[in-house]
Amino acid sequence: MTDNIVMSTMQDRDWKKECRTRIMSDRNWARGDIQAVFTMKVHKGAITRLRIKSGKLLSADMFGQVAIWDTATYECEGVIEAAVGPIQLLDFSAAAMVMTVISKSGICRIWDIESKRLIHSSYATYVTCMTMNDEYLILGSKEGEIQVIDFMTGQIVASTASFPGETLQDIYIQNNTLIIATGHHVRIVSIDTLEILLTSPLPISPSTHTYCCVFHIRSLILLTDEHLLHIEWEPLYKHKDDRLLTDTRFELPPNLTKAPLIHRTKIPPILTITSIAIGGKHPHVLTTNADHPSLNDAIRVCPVIPRHHFYSSGGNDKGVGARRTSRSSRLIGRDDMPRLPLEEEDDEEGEEEEEEQDDDLNSGLNGSEAKGIVLTSQVDAISDYLETCGLKPSFMDVDEDVIVVGTSKGDIVALHMMPQD
Repeated sequence: MTDNIVMSTMQDRDWKKECRTRIMSDRNWARGDIQAVFTMKVHKGAITRLRIKSGKLLSADMFGQVAIWDTATYECEGVIEAAVGPIQLLDFSAAAMVMTVISKSGICRIWDIESKRLIHSSYATYVTCMTMNDEYLILGSKEGEIQVIDFMTGQIVASTASFPGETLQDIYIQNNTLIIATGHHVRIVSIDTLEILLTSPLPISPSTHTYCCVFHIRSLILLTDEHLLHIEWEPLYKHKDDRLLTDTRFELPPNLTKAPLIHRTKIPPILTITSIAIGGKHPHVLTTNADHPSLNDAIRVCPVIPRHHFYSSGGNDKGVGARRTSRSSRLIGRDDMPRLPLEEEDDEEGEEEEEEQDDDLNSGLNGSEAKGIVLTSQVDAISDYLETCGLKPSFMDVDEDVIVVGTSKGDIVALHMMPQD
């Protein structure tokens, strides 16, 4: 019965329209062509957190206020005095319309967004990351502890110190599992039992310092001293009879047993990076640069690794020690997709790059390197506006084809990569 419902749903979808939309989206991202810009002003202090998903945008500021926005109209639906002082972490369940905020003082508060009613309040010291789905709030701590909380009651459903000595940097809910990312490992954990199902060391040197990371579907964006690393695993395909392949509500998990592909993007010194974000069906990395009073040279998109490169690694799938991929598989782009601007190189430069790649592999790093794409088009106009007001980008988030950027004085700028109706 379930399979019949799924097949009927798939037949009702307008595949041609979805393909056209996807192609247009890829082209606009590759060219950096912004199709629509919106600016919003409600906050009186710097934006400290943004969270956009399922047609809703929540923005938090240094005074503890959270504003709720409808992304169809970008009208403010209300403001909640959610915390005392700057908000450090923010997330929400779009289905339940419940949000969680954690202030820098270590107070965790769960709010009903529509009624603006406080559901639960507790201490949450040393929390470094959190996420929410339609049922649970998941907290990760600096001491390697995971807590699964029923956000409607505030009760802890499960808790474990699975990773003592490791700081949890990001948690991603995928189907009935958690993807746990630390500075040097990624693990798949059962959301019900908190049992570790799969674990893999990240293909970087143990001495490499990692500042933060964000996981999305099968991609991990890792910020180190000098690089943004886009690490992408191939999907862990299931048997054809498994509903994971036919039920579109499920995401294909990452295959941590095989070596991932890596794309490196050189970045400015670490002190200039204020936030990273990843989202959408085809992940992109975006960073804001606190040293620039505008968006020019501040927002960058990390190129996506084409799917066919997963099968051109020479058959060696032994994790950190994987062999260097062929030259063609290290360059991003393919004939039927818009090519991302990589630096031109002659034969001598190519040989030098091969030697550099060997050095990187010896230290645990591999992958290609590019400058990234600076979004163009209407960014200049936004930059002029920000400079006139003396504003600096402070935080950002991304969802599908929308980028939202908060500023140092409370303004929010939304950049759309697809035309708005």
